[in-house]
Amino acid sequence: MMQITDTGKTYIENLLKEHNSEGIRVVFAGSGCCGPKLGLSLADPEDDDIIQIINGIRVAIENRVVPHTQTVMLDFQNTKEGSGLVLAGQRNC
Repeated sequence: MMQITDTGKTYIENLLKEHNSEGIRVVFAGSGCCGPKLGLSLADPEDDDIIQIINGIRVAIENRVVPHTQTVMLDFQNTKEGSGLVLAGQRNC
């Protein structure tokens, strides 16, 4: 099952408050050589999304990418290049 770190949770909670949103949505964001690329949005869930509560955050996952989220972890990282949410564990070739 997809995971959200505690630092990722704090960052997401701040975004949700700022944008008056109730959760995040994991979506299909294009194809790569190893399968679909995942994207994140603050959009409302679609009718066929799978909704899970992960570390206290409501996450709607687009039905066609559910199998590709099993090893993904959302984390907040602060590096010299910048800071933000990172989808760790997504297959990259």
